[in-house]
Amino acid sequence: MPVVKFLERFVRIAGYIVAWATVLPIAFFSLLQMLDRKLKLGVSAVLPDISTALLFIMIMMLFGFTYLRDGHVRVDVLRRNWSNRTLAIIEITGVVLILLPLCAILAIFGWDGLMRTTHFAETDVWAMRIAAVIGPVLLGIAGITTTLRNIAFLRGKNQTHAPLDKQGIDQNG
Repeated sequence: MPVVKFLERFVRIAGYIVAWATVLPIAFFSLLQMLDRKLKLGVSAVLPDISTALLFIMIMMLFGFTYLRDGHVRVDVLRRNWSNRTLAIIEITGVVLILLPLCAILAIFGWDGLMRTTHFAETDVWAMRIAAVIGPVLLGIAGITTTLRNIAFLRGKNQTHAPLDKQGIDQNG
């Protein structure tokens, strides 16, 4: 399953890059906002917009990364008593019936918004619209890799069901 590992690595690396590329500027702009309040630099009108845009970009782009690390919300009260086989079947069903159609809808509407934005919007709006297209695509890739891993598990080729554990470590090598 080298293609699956490549796609997972791609989503993971994209997640790390986006996280660091957005968290540090958000922290910097927040610090600058605090200094602006004290020193009256006159830049405070722009900073909240930039911070909000970066936060939106970070959230949209990290859905796939979070999904691969099993960091999304689940109903663990029910889940903890189910077998690994049942969990794999539920995961496949959820990805096929909910996650992939949702990703497709978000990416299509995100693309439409991006195309309408290119005529008149500012750069921060462009960046958010690009994230609204790429983020669902990355989440869809994460869903596809999880589905392929679960199919391999059900066929006896993997030892555990997917998504990977909390640290994002592949327990199958």
